[in-house]
Amino acid sequence: MKLLLTTIQTDCKYTDYAMRYLYSIVDSEDSPVDADMKTYGKYELDGRIYEDIMSGRYDVVYFQCDALNERHVSAVAEMIKKAAPTTAVAAGGAHISFGTKAFMTRNPWIDYVIRGEGETVLFNFLNSVINYEFNFADIRGLAYRDGEDIIVNDFDEPIEIEDLPFPYDATALPEDVVYYESMRGDSAMAAYSPYYPDNKIRTLSLGRICRELRYFLVKEVKRVVFFDRFFNYSTERAYRIFEYLISNDNGVTTFEFNIDGENLDEQTTRLLSEARPGLFVFNIEVASTNAEVLASVDRKENIYQLMYNVTKLLRSETVKCYIHIIAGLPNETEALFGRSFNKAFGLAEGQPVKIDFLQLTRGTVLRSRADKFGYCSTFDSPYDVLSNDHMPALDLIRIRSVARVIDAYIGEGGFKASIPRILSDIGMRPYDLFGKLTDYIQENELEKKLGKTENLARIFRAFAEPMYGMFDDDVKFDVLTGAIHADLEKAVPEEAMVKFERDGWELV
Repeated sequence: MKLLLTTIQTDCKYTDYAMRYLYSIVDSEDSPVDADMKTYGKYELDGRIYEDIMSGRYDVVYFQCDALNERHVSAVAEMIKKAAPTTAVAAGGAHISFGTKAFMTRNPWIDYVIRGEGETVLFNFLNSVINYEFNFADIRGLAYRDGEDIIVNDFDEPIEIEDLPFPYDATALPEDVVYYESMRGDSAMAAYSPYYPDNKIRTLSLGRICRELRYFLVKEVKRVVFFDRFFNYSTERAYRIFEYLISNDNGVTTFEFNIDGENLDEQTTRLLSEARPGLFVFNIEVASTNAEVLASVDRKENIYQLMYNVTKLLRSETVKCYIHIIAGLPNETEALFGRSFNKAFGLAEGQPVKIDFLQLTRGTVLRSRADKFGYCSTFDSPYDVLSNDHMPALDLIRIRSVARVIDAYIGEGGFKASIPRILSDIGMRPYDLFGKLTDYIQENELEKKLGKTENLARIFRAFAEPMYGMFDDDVKFDVLTGAIHADLEKAVPEEAMVKFERDGWELV
């Protein structure tokens, strides 16, 4: 049997990683399956992908799907099935593991869907086909067609991740960014996060994790990104892995984690203070600082404990942190969202603050509660929220506009000296400042100028200058020229700074 495992690239990084796991279980020396693995670029034409797949003369073509490539997969699968009706076309991925029957109804050219954690399901399906058993009714996690009917079997039992092979043994190691998971399951199970039934946590052994991380260190991979949510659900386990990475630091590799801020204990914080700056990057999801909002999405964090822990961590100045808040949550108005942003901005202390936007993704509890909160979202993936009972559409559009400006100015913590100074001088809250800066940019049609750091500095200076009308000239110069100029000097290369000095502050 000749099998192709394939996907079309998107910004969903787990898709390619999941396909590597599938490939690792079907590509062995004694396997009766002749397996290929291909990833197509996000901008490749559907017709060209179809031609390339057809030239391989595969018996089974499997597509790894996510919310962003479903349409492309559907178009390519349709062409394959029409041109080669005997080719079995299968698909899988978290996105189509929910609403599977509707997906297969919309896509009659998809013969099978591998639901849930797909490694065992795919193996059992291929084994059934190879041995001419076709006992599809007995394969948990499989959806298939029986004449005109679509049969969707229940999810399979959760996989013991320790039983799976290392996904990079059978596939080439990327040069820049490697994605990795040391556990499966979700310790938070927030209402806006998709998860499978019986979502218990399963982890790799510490010995195996250290061996596999050692492999990345020896290869001097630039960045290793953990998918685990949340990595430090067990403080002891997280401590021992952090300790191993600090002790074996190669001076090159960065490790990125999703971290539960409430679960950062004193011992771990002290250990992290010993790390090389640049060794660790943490994504810390605050979501909201409003207790009612958090309760509505099943987040039970003690937000004050979280903020205390993160503040202590940031004081060590060794770990780069991205603080994440979410726009569009239930019971949150724009004013309440602004308060959450202000607290997150203060917590970040110059570190990047990221605004994420809620999506009513398949497989989330919140999607099933959408009517309760009056949600309106896009019909197709990625199911962006357009409004809810507390957040009218125009308010959410407003937040999106402000978020783009925030990302331009503090996405990487660029204006660390000037923004806090101006906030202090004029007594304005961060969200209000960025809101007024957004208005200034829109009124002067400067959106297309935001891609260049030098222009950000020019725009910010021109925007802030009227606010300093009552200040003396020394203060004006100190802030409007000195602080902004110093921030710019740290943010751009020397040659760019030379050009800026020549061109001056005038926006062209």
